[in-house]
Amino acid sequence: MNHSHALEPCPGCGALLAPFDGPTHRYIGASPACWAIYAALQSGGEPPLALTPANGLLVDAYAAQHPGLPSPQAIQSVAVHLLTLHGVFAHAIPIERALWLRLEALQERKGSRRNRYRWLEPPDFSGTLNLAMIVDEPTPEARSALVAHYVEDVYRTWADLHGATLHAWYAAFVGTL
Repeated sequence: MNHSHALEPCPGCGALLAPFDGPTHRYIGASPACWAIYAALQSGGEPPLALTPANGLLVDAYAAQHPGLPSPQAIQSVAVHLLTLHGVFAHAIPIERALWLRLEALQERKGSRRNRYRWLEPPDFSGTLNLAMIVDEPTPEARSALVAHYVEDVYRTWADLHGATLHAWYAAFVGTL
């Protein structure tokens, strides 16, 4: 039996993808195949997405769904991206303010950024949406509609497990406009 064409699960989202020899991110826990899908969507829109506000949160959902292994960079990355999603979904901050949310989560006004956040045990993402499902949609509009569901799906999966922590971190390190 030839296993060279066996599908491999992405360690972050669990998507079963064909083996791919390519780069990954140094602390985002994605397979090379999954990282290639994300990079194509973000850099050139391949396959293209329709222009919608939810596309601006794709980076947050992807980083949160692919938390990697505990390290200072991974911990801060996941926290900042989750707090951005938390601001949008739990505090009704407009998506257009996502960059502001990310920057606020990194401000040093309340002590050092270093060791501010702690590792949160990632949820199980099996059965949730992933980018492989999004790029399989036939049209830019269908892909972008699924992006909106994906972003919320990733946030809800984390919030179900760590909602109290996200609320506390948001109150302490982000606040309101």
